[in-house]
Amino acid sequence: MVSPLGRAVRVGLGLLFVGTLQTLLPNYWLALGHIDFMMIAVGLLALRSHFRSAVLIGAVGGLLQDSLAGGIIGLHAFAKTAVAAGLAAIADLFAVRGQLAEALIVGVATALEAMIVRSLLAFLEWPGTDTLPQIATRAAITGLICGIGTVGIPLAMASWKRRRRGGLRWN
Repeated sequence: MVSPLGRAVRVGLGLLFVGTLQTLLPNYWLALGHIDFMMIAVGLLALRSHFRSAVLIGAVGGLLQDSLAGGIIGLHAFAKTAVAAGLAAIADLFAVRGQLAEALIVGVATALEAMIVRSLLAFLEWPGTDTLPQIATRAAITGLICGIGTVGIPLAMASWKRRRRGGLRWN
């Protein structure tokens, strides 16, 4: 059994790893900039935890993203906290069953988070970089990657383990 402090440290280190990955990967391949890895991590953790934990996870994930990527500190923290709180409330009210439903919800949450960021930038009269088609594209790609990560990879691993356990069969 893992203590609450040990779980918090693991979640914090995991979010730091995801934030670093999201900051560095687009430098090597620009297409990876369309994937919001931090929203995948925050969204899945928020759907699978309680309300207070989801709010803290959203705040920590957003602050890490702000501090690693630069820009206005607290902008993504506010947006991710609001979205994580909404996801935790949805998970408490409705039975979110299955990884495919989680992936769809994370895709929608990515679009919502981007719209919150865009609205805050407009309120601050700061030039926003994302247009609505770009936000929709990022949300769709993030939901797809989340679905592949939560559904596709475990299915492929289970199939590989079954084949490996069964050994080679000559028919």
